[in-house]
Amino acid sequence: MTIFCGFLVLAPTMSSSADGIIRRWVDAFWTASAKLREMDPKHIKVVYLRVLICYAIFGCFALMLNPSNLIKYATMFFNVALGISCWHTMAINTTLLPKPLRPHLVIRGLMILAGAYFFMLGTLAVLKTTGLLDKLTS
Repeated sequence: MTIFCGFLVLAPTMSSSADGIIRRWVDAFWTASAKLREMDPKHIKVVYLRVLICYAIFGCFALMLNPSNLIKYATMFFNVALGISCWHTMAINTTLLPKPLRPHLVIRGLMILAGAYFFMLGTLAVLKTTGLLDKLTS
């Protein structure tokens, strides 16, 4: 009964989380790739399916890791992803939005700085975890 209750709690949470991640990445690919934008919109399901398959394969590999290492790796790569997301948001807001809706220059600068901070934080964490930081600094 405990396993069944755990499934009832985790299954909807995981499916909504996966849906959010997949939609975010497909939207990023869609806005970044001219080839995808040329594609007939009714065939976008193929892109969603491919991203879902990659996400599932990654999830299967992640299950093989030690849980504490999984948390370390997730936080490292989420920092890198957050930095890239800041820059991507800036690029989209300054190119696709009409001029009256574009963010102020101060906001643009802060987004660029925030992106640099999180990207560098993630990069340094990856270099430290892999031991490359010690090799580069010695």
